[in-house]
Amino acid sequence: MNDKYFYLYLPINLVALKKKLIPGESKLYQYSSLIVIIIPFILYISAVRLGFVYFDDDILVLDNYEKLSHIANIGLAFHSDAFFANISPYYRPLMNVSFMLDAAIGGKLPFMYHFGNLVYHLLACLSLLWLLPLTGFSKAKALAGTLIFAVHPMMGNAVLWIPARGDLLVTLFSLLSFSLLIRFTEEKKYKFLVLHLLCFAGAVFSKESGVLLPILFILWLLIKKSKIFDRNGLLMVGSWVIILALWYYLRSITIDQRSDGQQGLNALLHNLPFLPEAVARFFFPFMLPVTPVFSATYTIAGILTGIAMFIFIFRQDKRTTLPLVLFGAAWFIGFCMPNMFVRLVAANDSFEYLLHRTYLPYVGFLIMLLAATPENWYSLRNKPFNIGIISLLLILSLSSVFQQRKYKDAVGYWGSAIEYSPDKAWFHYYLGRYYFKQKEYALFEKYLLVADSIKSYPEFKYHLGMVALQDKRDLEKAYNYFTEAFKQGYGGVEAHSNFVALCIESSGEFFKQGSYAKAVSRCEEALKNDPMNGVAAFNLGIYYVNLGEKQRAASLWQLALRLKPDMTDAYKSLFYYYSYDVKKADSAAWYAREYTKHGGAGNLISPQQN
Repeated sequence: MNDKYFYLYLPINLVALKKKLIPGESKLYQYSSLIVIIIPFILYISAVRLGFVYFDDDILVLDNYEKLSHIANIGLAFHSDAFFANISPYYRPLMNVSFMLDAAIGGKLPFMYHFGNLVYHLLACLSLLWLLPLTGFSKAKALAGTLIFAVHPMMGNAVLWIPARGDLLVTLFSLLSFSLLIRFTEEKKYKFLVLHLLCFAGAVFSKESGVLLPILFILWLLIKKSKIFDRNGLLMVGSWVIILALWYYLRSITIDQRSDGQQGLNALLHNLPFLPEAVARFFFPFMLPVTPVFSATYTIAGILTGIAMFIFIFRQDKRTTLPLVLFGAAWFIGFCMPNMFVRLVAANDSFEYLLHRTYLPYVGFLIMLLAATPENWYSLRNKPFNIGIISLLLILSLSSVFQQRKYKDAVGYWGSAIEYSPDKAWFHYYLGRYYFKQKEYALFEKYLLVADSIKSYPEFKYHLGMVALQDKRDLEKAYNYFTEAFKQGYGGVEAHSNFVALCIESSGEFFKQGSYAKAVSRCEEALKNDPMNGVAAFNLGIYYVNLGEKQRAASLWQLALRLKPDMTDAYKSLFYYYSYDVKKADSAAWYAREYTKHGGAGNLISPQQN
């Protein structure tokens, strides 16, 4: 391929599409790049009208908008996890950088984030169209395979779901990096090496699965019998190591490496059905759920389809097909594996995998299929092929249109998930959580109670407590829900703070009712959970006064001043406490001066002066 065509796939230089036709070559293949842009563009341009589905996109974009809206925070993206919270194992700085570009143009409006996903999908399709001929496929196979990738509803899930941006980016950079590797090994031009390394770094910093690329690079070099231990080979390998070391260092100082029990070999064993299900859903991508769970039907269908593929491939000319088939299989399985090492604790009551995770693995699956099918199938003079490929693209496109409707908004998304799996507690919870963010607490409670009735989780109890606290102002009900949630292991800074505030408020209500012992007990609980809370210490002192324990009250007021030195009410209370004892008049006078010094209104008069 001429060097000038390389630039077509990076900035999509449409001017290059006006090149002269090569004699004897079909016009269809001359304009294949334009076809690969137009068809998925028409199919998915309506996606820009979609909203947020409130499944991570609200956290990534809406909750983090203050960070995303300042382009100066690019450095912060490389020192934060994917959620800017440093509590998840996901390190995807380029994903957040891309969101910053969207925010700079479209603000909080979802259209720009959806449009961004579409643009990256088009770029990935163009990159795939460039890669396939470089791996040895004919232009006919390359175009057919790319168009299937472009309109397939399984790939569409990555286009339609904003948080799948990481999958789009890692795929784009992986395809470009692989193509540039081939160009470099064939032509020995160092500009291709530099661009290859930049794209490899882009893949690694887009999503963690990019770190597996060197394995596939080496496998490809071995298949092609390229030299690995000459100067150029060692330069490549050394550069990969440096990039991976930089990635590992930045990730290690950013992400908490401790396992949360959701990662490891046990998760892999539970997720083994992911492979056959991915195979089955490639061939039968109909009635797709947005948040699927493993299905015995699809698992068996995937196994049977895999066996049929093996038999079909075995009967072909293995000398020419086997290397590419094995390479495609390694790509598919290799990029499926990282997703299989994670299994949510709540997987039995929620989704077990996400459809967008197959975006990059399916590139390998396509390579495997294209390598296994005979070349004479892909002839424009073959009428059955023309009818077949057009029919297939229409069927896949239609399925993608139906899938697109499920991503309209949170109600449509989670409604679809509930319709597919009504027994999954978390689907009801997530729909309720959307209503909570809209401050429609009655609907939130409705779906939360359904979720809790299916399977009780501490999160459900905590949020039921929040409804009781914020909407119904039922402090005791909120307290009981919070207590139950904490007993089940729920935690977090925000939850802890809300519970302490609830204890302080409810103790005040007990005090107003004359239930001084209950007020003391509840306020002591607040102070126990937050020993640095000056308000809790002060209030507890007030309650002890009413129980006749004035000395204990005074010690609590002194504690309150140590925790919160500007608390004028504490100075005032201690002034009155010491005023009753003539021998401590100096102490009373000191607290009176401190009261005035810290902004207390009016002069304090001792009870003896009255």
